[in-house]
Amino acid sequence: MGPEQILSSGFYIWWLCLNSFLFFAEFQFIQNFAGAGTQSADCEPEPGVRRALYVLLSGLLTLLVMYAQSSGVFRLFLHTGIILCFSRFILKIKWPYTIGPAMIILTLFTFMEGFQTVLMRWLAGQEMKRSMGVFVQMLVSAALVLLLTATLFVVSKRYAQTGRQKISSYLYALLFPCVFIVWVIRSGLGLDMWMDSDIAGNQNLGVQYGVWALIWLLGACVLFFIILELLRKIETMSLQETEQKRLEDQIRSQQIYVAEAGKRNEQYRMFQHDIHNHFLVLSGLFREKKYEEAGKYFDSLHGVSGRLLTGIETGNPVVDILLNEKISYARANGIVVRQEVCLPSDCRIEDLDLCIILANALDNAIQACMSQPAGRPEISIMVRRRYDFLIMEIENTFLTGQGEWEAGTGLRNMKYAVERYEGTMEIEAGSGRFRLTILLCLKPFTKSVRPFTKTFL
Repeated sequence: MGPEQILSSGFYIWWLCLNSFLFFAEFQFIQNFAGAGTQSADCEPEPGVRRALYVLLSGLLTLLVMYAQSSGVFRLFLHTGIILCFSRFILKIKWPYTIGPAMIILTLFTFMEGFQTVLMRWLAGQEMKRSMGVFVQMLVSAALVLLLTATLFVVSKRYAQTGRQKISSYLYALLFPCVFIVWVIRSGLGLDMWMDSDIAGNQNLGVQYGVWALIWLLGACVLFFIILELLRKIETMSLQETEQKRLEDQIRSQQIYVAEAGKRNEQYRMFQHDIHNHFLVLSGLFREKKYEEAGKYFDSLHGVSGRLLTGIETGNPVVDILLNEKISYARANGIVVRQEVCLPSDCRIEDLDLCIILANALDNAIQACMSQPAGRPEISIMVRRRYDFLIMEIENTFLTGQGEWEAGTGLRNMKYAVERYEGTMEIEAGSGRFRLTILLCLKPFTKSVRPFTKTFL
């Protein structure tokens, strides 16, 4: 094997190693951007095996394309097919969520090829030894691959949350103009024809093409990141608007509890006011030995009193109604509920804030218990005073292995309410138990911002 063959073989080996490194970075980007879990089922390959499989498959197809000297369009379609099929069938990402990572990878990959083509065209017009030319090509390729890898890492960190939202699959249409612009650059400026003899032989023409190509490529890169940032802004605003609406709905539901408690209190006071007259009627019926009429009257009186009493007495009618509804719903769904709730008479916590905290905590606990396909779901509710603090502890069973819990709107709303009373909120999850502990200060507090007045944008 002569020096030229050794040099050529070394270049191809170097090129294959660079592509393998790039494929590794692509796999990490797809996994991080689309939120593909690192936990695998028993029948699925481990994350390390998936990564190796992706790099090996992409590398083999790269060798095939290189050996067949296929066109750039064919390589683009082949690369797209690998990304989409691997994301869907190996990483188990739904089809709509495979589009975003594929579009971003292919666009950035095309940018890299464009810059590489411009530089290689310029090198083709320079007078240098073949060995020096190959060495320079290797350095340029390595630099571009490292730059692309760093860009993928930054994009995955900054825009990963956007890629994992449900609405994001519909907003990915904003990325299509980038692909169109790149296609125009590649075809219009002849980036795939840098080895054409007319261009390579004319240095002035190559410089002219190179300058315009660099300008168009840089403009396309700027436009691409503007569109990507616009995608993130739209996604964030949509989520904030949805969260704001949910919060307002929760506030309205808590206000309904307060209004209902007020009505129930009024009815109870009216019942207490008339109870003496009811006893007089019953006494008169018994004296006249009208036992049947007395029994009917008593049943009617018992029904009215039963509707007024919630079965849970905490000292706060609003909390009584809330707990009665939530606990009744939980027990109707086969959940064992244990409760020990005692509110102090000098409790400074407003009814609306109590409803926000307890309603969200119980809703989360009930939802977690109802998601258990088997076992004995349980919920434990404890509210008591300790010194100058009100302690709330809600504990429930949950199914392990379902993935990590996420701090949703409900927990954030509770946090806002807790902060008004200079309190703390702690969460413990493990061994099939989820415990939420809240501590509120009963002394005069200084914070007076309600959760629904916070700015979300």
